Amino acid sequence: MKYRNGRKVSSLVFQAVRYVTKVGVITRGTWSELFSKGSLRWKQKQLRLLVKNGVFRPHPCDSLVDTFVIGSRGREMAQGQNWRTVFWVQPQFIKHDETVAQGLWKLERLSLCSRWMTERELKGLNSTIFKLNVKEGGAKYPDGVIKLEGSVSSVIVAIEYERTGKTNWRYNKAIKALGESSEFAFILFIVEDAVIEKRIRRAIRFIGDGNLASRIGFISVEEWKKSPASATITGLNKGKSIKELAQKL
Repeated sequence: MKYRNGRKVSSLVFQAVRYVTKVGVITRGTWSELFSKGSLRWKQKQLRLLVKNGVFRPHPCDSLVDTFVIGSRGREMAQGQNWRTVFWVQPQFIKHDETVAQGLWKLERLSLCSRWMTERELKGLNSTIFKLNVKEGGAKYPDGVIKLEGSVSSVIVAIEYERTGKTNWRYNKAIKALGESSEFAFILFIVEDAVIEKRIRRAIRFIGDGNLASRIGFISVEEWKKSPASATITGLNKGKSIKELAQKL
């Protein structure tokens, strides 16, 4: 595919467009880290050209800077690839959603997962497979779902990012809903701090399901951001990292 000026669209731009169709937003930092090459000046110029050509456009919220959503040309590119496009992310959820998506994208690039979906994608599809029945809270989906590829087999893993703490009551309901789903071989919680992890562990003990407890692991958000594949997983006996977990499948 080419731009209107005749220049060919690079594979990295296509990957960035696919990322935005799945996540709903891309920040300048994500563009620079994951999808562009060269000097900082060149990366910034590339992004300006993409906005100028309508591949991306500034986020509709005027108070946001360095944050972009899919543009008209980007939407055409997505339609040409039969990619569904999720709705743009509201400002208060951008950091949360990009933290999850950046890690999942990196896992895909390392061939550790053959497919990944965000909560927004699952909601858009109204998926019944991965829908969690949270009592008195309506339907919910994990923040991310991946198909983890091993040397012999593959499994479905749910990813939950807990950026801010919730009440014990809410954690109890969420853990119970995850336990009642038969779709997930493992559930990995990315946690902002030790306090949040402690609350989730308390909910696991409250539910009292030994099988569920054996399938839940915890990853520090800082380690997840640095290297999701090798980030240490605590609480999971099957593997001490996602890479190790895949090797044992």
